[in-house]
Amino acid sequence: MIGTVSQPGTSNASRWSAEAPEESILLRVLVQLLVFIGIAATDVAASQTFSLWAVPLSAVGAGWGWYARKRRNLPVKFCIAIAMIAMLVVFLSDLVNQVEETRLLLARLLIQLQVLHSFDLPRRKDLGYSSVIGLILLGVAGTIGQTMVFGLWLLLFLAIALPVLVLDYRSRLQLPPRGFAIKQLGLTPAGLLSLFVLVLLLGLGIFLALPRFSGYQLRAFPVSLNVTIQREVAPGTILNPGRPNNNAQGNGATNGTVGNGGNGGDQADEGLLPPLFGEEIQETGQTQEPKPQLAMRVRSQAPLFWRVLAYDEYTGKGWRFAETAGRVRTLERQPNSYEFYIPPALGSAFFSRNNREVIQTYTIVAENFPNLVPTAAVPYRVFFPSQQLDLDDAGGIRAPGPLPPELTYTVISSVPMRNVALLRQTSRRYSSPAIARKYLQVPDTLRPFLREQSNALFEKAIDPETGKPILFDNAYDATVFLTQALKQTYPVRSLTFDAEAGQDLVQELVRQGGGQSSPF
Repeated sequence: MIGTVSQPGTSNASRWSAEAPEESILLRVLVQLLVFIGIAATDVAASQTFSLWAVPLSAVGAGWGWYARKRRNLPVKFCIAIAMIAMLVVFLSDLVNQVEETRLLLARLLIQLQVLHSFDLPRRKDLGYSSVIGLILLGVAGTIGQTMVFGLWLLLFLAIALPVLVLDYRSRLQLPPRGFAIKQLGLTPAGLLSLFVLVLLLGLGIFLALPRFSGYQLRAFPVSLNVTIQREVAPGTILNPGRPNNNAQGNGATNGTVGNGGNGGDQADEGLLPPLFGEEIQETGQTQEPKPQLAMRVRSQAPLFWRVLAYDEYTGKGWRFAETAGRVRTLERQPNSYEFYIPPALGSAFFSRNNREVIQTYTIVAENFPNLVPTAAVPYRVFFPSQQLDLDDAGGIRAPGPLPPELTYTVISSVPMRNVALLRQTSRRYSSPAIARKYLQVPDTLRPFLREQSNALFEKAIDPETGKPILFDNAYDATVFLTQALKQTYPVRSLTFDAEAGQDLVQELVRQGGGQSSPF
């Protein structure tokens, strides 16, 4: 038999060297600060309250970990293992039930595991696990953050991570701890600051030098993770909490109309949104233009019109949309995501060489915003914090409940680009009678008046270079000219209108030489 003989104490010494507890209090404190920064950054980015319970418990656990660093700690380890299994079961259950966004669920699980792990931190590698968790939480905050506040947390994390790396390296060399002074670490404040600036500049340089391929990257768009809009109204219903006597009843419409006037003056309109947020728009004789109100903030890749509702019927005193509940579809979001895929409307194409992808991020500011979801033209992907969205046949999107303040959502639209050459080739006649019936609903009594006014404007079309009248040989140029002529001829101002006296809104707008913004 051939055996080996080892020197007494060699095996135990090597085992003790590999498993010796970490004696540096400064390293333990700084690692806990890294974890606290990661938790706080996640809280701020996602508007959560993890810090209220995670930071105190983690501090208590770190204190116990230092106290019991030289013990086997078997009862505590057993309890930690049971608690971790329970946290994993809760996480999987919430993930299946889609209680919250997946990143938030993962962040919550990491924080729970870190709190449990903090009660058993005897060795240096255990502290390394905690540092990694803090870094992961900081990364989660970076993916869901919507402001530059994340940069402050990143700088603070870097400022603490540098001395942590120095202390970790000293521990690997088995150098004894030297107290809490920076000079004891072999670094002066100036040297530590220089290292901080150098690492910061190096990171910014790498960030600027990295190529960006929009088609080959995972994109995480801003969306409110702390808000979930529940179903409060029937599919297709317009719920406008800012309008009085709005019971949100009927087949896909509000109960009542939205107008610019009525009794009550400024006090009645205080806190209410401007028109264009209801089933019907009416001019009821208000003599003053409503005060502009900030309803939402939009960050977009291009300046566009934000579409809310499509009105398809002129009533003589306003506009309304003739829609029924049967023409509204309910869309379900993708599993484990806030993403909705919007099917194309009739006659529209998402992807074309004449279309451009435009990403918009909306943040609601108004207190009484309805359940209408503004978007740019032809949306095909919507990131919205609800289980369902309603889509009408005109492409309008409605939420299952009103949109609260500070709600943020993102829309990706395939916006048609204006091709002037192609538009000038279009015929003056529509290819389908249904299009004319839908978009050319002009009352017979109003046609002669509109024709007369249009011809009067065309007679003023003079070429400034030749001084001769402009002959429009296509519908596009004629439409552009009429649009500009209306803007220049009829300013936005007060309009006196009485529907009960048989007045027509368009005729009064022309006769009085202008009107309010909504009838335009």
